[in-house]
Amino acid sequence: MERNVLFPFLDKIRDPCISDTNGNLLVEYNAENGGSSVQGGIISQSPKHMLIRFTDDFFFLSTSKKAANGFFSRLKRGFREYNCSMNEKKFCMNFDADHISRFSSNRMYIGEDGISFLRWSGLLINSCTLEIQADYTRYLHIHLGSTLTISWQVKPGRLLKAKLCAYMRPKCHPIFYDSNINSPAVVRLNIYQAFLLCAMKFHCYVCDLSSICNLQAVYYSEIIQKSFRYMHKLIWRSMHSVSQGSNFHPILHLKKEEVEWLGFHAYIRVLNRKQSRHRELLSLLRSKLMMHVIMDGTSSQLIYAIDDSHSSVFWKIKY
Repeated sequence: MERNVLFPFLDKIRDPCISDTNGNLLVEYNAENGGSSVQGGIISQSPKHMLIRFTDDFFFLSTSKKAANGFFSRLKRGFREYNCSMNEKKFCMNFDADHISRFSSNRMYIGEDGISFLRWSGLLINSCTLEIQADYTRYLHIHLGSTLTISWQVKPGRLLKAKLCAYMRPKCHPIFYDSNINSPAVVRLNIYQAFLLCAMKFHCYVCDLSSICNLQAVYYSEIIQKSFRYMHKLIWRSMHSVSQGSNFHPILHLKKEEVEWLGFHAYIRVLNRKQSRHRELLSLLRSKLMMHVIMDGTSSQLIYAIDDSHSSVFWKIKY
């Protein structure tokens, strides 16, 4: 379908003379392809547009409104010869398409800071800057505790420590921390948001665990701080693994002290809403934060990261 239909169509509608002065145009498309499996990857690239596919989810980026409109119209028509059609509930665009009546989408996410994002394959893509954040909106309509598996084995403390590390792994992908892609402020925001989710899961886990044991606040504080160090080490390793054997080299400008500072703020912010249960732990974390020194001082990027307006989705999650 790509080789015989999409590529020739994109070549035909290419228009170097028409471009949108408001920024890049994006279209997301989810295809129902009769159950056949298609491998993902970058499938078309030129100076004027890019088409990316992950399995059956397409992502189209262009500086030409004519190309974006044309691509969307082609998807609307479907591909009968391939038993493939657009899923009308899963498309999203960041511009007003021409000649569209019954098609509308509410899948754009707009935060309290006014920044708009397109959702695609678990990511939030800034529709103006193309910076990448993780998509946490899937947690909005469930209680976070329902996503956890609580183990009742002999050593609950050791298992909780392992769980905190496991919560961090999916959010340590280089795409969130590469300075080729994201500004310093967004890199730190991604770290802060990963810790916010981890702190919420920590609270849910501790609540369920309390029916069989109550660990000391000092112990909780120690394993939380170890998770901060683990996060920094994991980010460094994942970035380094991309550099090996590749012409593309991600850039990481991040200090361990910054990761820990963001971690402390995230846990204090989350647990403060449940302070009746975590009063002693909060006191320990606040004292640790006061003693935590960043050599260059608290940067504007760190202040940006912990601003609630940039993480507004979290305060709607039930935990």
